Amino acid sequence: MAAGASYQSFDVPLELETVDLSGILGDSYRNVVTDGLPVARPGRAEVDSMLGGRGRDTIVAALPPVMGECTHERLAALAVLAGCPVSSFPVLVAAVQAVARDEFNLLAVQTTTGNVAVVVLVSGPGAAAMGLHAGSNGLGAGPRANVTIGRALRLALMNVGGAVPGLLDVACLGWPGKLSFCAAEHTAASPWPPFHLERGFRADATVATVAAAYGFIETADAVSTKAEPLLSNLSEMMAAARVSGSRGSQVLVLLTPQHAHTLAQGGLARREVQAYLHERIFALDGRVDAATGKAVRVTSTPEDVLLVVTGGNGGKSAFVPLWSSSRAVSVAIA
Repeated sequence: MAAGASYQSFDVPLELETVDLSGILGDSYRNVVTDGLPVARPGRAEVDSMLGGRGRDTIVAALPPVMGECTHERLAALAVLAGCPVSSFPVLVAAVQAVARDEFNLLAVQTTTGNVAVVVLVSGPGAAAMGLHAGSNGLGAGPRANVTIGRALRLALMNVGGAVPGLLDVACLGWPGKLSFCAAEHTAASPWPPFHLERGFRADATVATVAAAYGFIETADAVSTKAEPLLSNLSEMMAAARVSGSRGSQVLVLLTPQHAHTLAQGGLARREVQAYLHERIFALDGRVDAATGKAVRVTSTPEDVLLVVTGGNGGKSAFVPLWSSSRAVSVAIA
């Protein structure tokens, strides 16, 4: 841009699709903004079925930035709109409660120009009964509950929280994770105790954990049969992405069962893998703490490396950078 030239916006206003839900939710919800995909128009019977006897006017949470009151009824209507199976509604309720916690910092997540998506991770013995799929392509097309839980949560963030794209949601680019990002831990295929135990819950609990993600990077190694070379190879693939982190961040590592079992057969527990990644991968290159003389790390503790086993057969895991302005939150699913 030439000296003295003024900035000019070239943004084209979004043409947002809306659905009239005033017959169910009143005039304040006459025009519910959709995500651009086709929707199932909810009727009274469908919403009542989704509610499952819950109080219609019970407030699940107030969602920023507009602090809209997310009642059971409003959330149920959006769940029907998104195509959620009735069995998955408790997951959605817990996810809304989780994102509303102060430490998640939903106001910043909703209004940043960064491309932040909300990931929902479900762990526990009730996940399968709620329709969650933990195997191959769990983050892709096909698993109805996974896809629609993430979608319904986004619709709530838009319509109840007010983060409508082009208005209060001003992400520079966005990315497909903002449409839906929901996975389940593959407990049956994991060599380690369930993830939610690490988060302080009982083994018999089923738990939804939410985190603010701004990417998905495949880390592939289909040949290593020993723990040390596998960790070394995964580390190299994560190294390029770590520079986008900042001090005090958390990170999410989604390990496929093949990678998890290779590490476990090498004698490594989950905590040892977390410590390895914390110490050897997530140091910010070239930055030293003046007070301690030690390398500045993305993660403050090994526990900030959230390690979840999910997915199907094959040597393809993933590194998911998490936004440093937000902390992951876990809530038991009632």
